[in-house]
Amino acid sequence: MKENKRERGQETRNNLHLSLNEGEMSSIVAAAGGRYVGVMNEIPGKMELIVLFVSPQTRTTLALPSSRLNVEAVRAQLAESDAAFNHAGSK
Repeated sequence: MKENKRERGQETRNNLHLSLNEGEMSSIVAAAGGRYVGVMNEIPGKMELIVLFVSPQTRTTLALPSSRLNVEAVRAQLAESDAAFNHAGSK
């Protein structure tokens, strides 16, 4: 069966996370303003590698699947979490 561009793109992104080492993951998180904590190992067929990081503002531990790990996604996760904490604190 012929695969389309979207499937190839997804496959490339999925393979990319497999090639990142811990230093590279840490650099991505740091570039987005977070503090890298570590990873939860994948469970083949059930769960992919999860990257853990902390918001410096709230000290909340956050996570992203490794296939979605990029500076923009980490920034978005940090912003969403920080906003939720700021909103909860203002009540």
